[in-house]
Amino acid sequence: MSKVDEISWKLMRFKNGVTADYMRSSGIFYELSYGVPVGDIKRIAAEYFPDHELAKQLFACKERELKIAAVFIDSPGEVTCEQMDEWSKSFINIEITEQICCSLFCKAPFAAQKIEEWSTDSNKFFVQAAWNMLSKISDMKFIKEFLSKASDCSFDFINVQLAAIQALISLSRHNENIKNDILLYAENLTKSADTSAKFVGSEVLAFSGC
Repeated sequence: MSKVDEISWKLMRFKNGVTADYMRSSGIFYELSYGVPVGDIKRIAAEYFPDHELAKQLFACKERELKIAAVFIDSPGEVTCEQMDEWSKSFINIEITEQICCSLFCKAPFAAQKIEEWSTDSNKFFVQAAWNMLSKISDMKFIKEFLSKASDCSFDFINVQLAAIQALISLSRHNENIKNDILLYAENLTKSADTSAKFVGSEVLAFSGC
């Protein structure tokens, strides 16, 4: 039995049709999904981490569970720019985009490059991806620079709004040295003529106690 088949067999023990149906009714679509909880996927994937080649084989499969397992099995340091471009074709819903970016791409050598590139992309899932990654990186200098020129970001998509709010609140709470930059950015958003930007800025300020 190949490792791909072995992982698939282990995951299928936790399939949940009710969860799979709920995900579809919530607009989270996959070519094939068995509703296995992410916690179970992550636990099984941990048995195989790190394995870059296995991760690529898994991600090439159509099943949701195998794609997410690939995210937890891959070695971040081996992720290439080309791989990020290829896997980004699977940014088709809020879950897979967040899992790929918050658990793997944020740790990749090209994370900062892709944040800048995707933050102004016309594909709103790419913009979500940029904010997802920003919430997890530790390069404070880059974050400051990004916020200083992030006025071109569009927030007219609920997934982007949620990702941006989560990123800005998380960063402000855990990094005192950039909190003022984040609050200033949020305050500037509230002055925007765009209602979506106003909403993001207001939510960040409210959760930050401002």
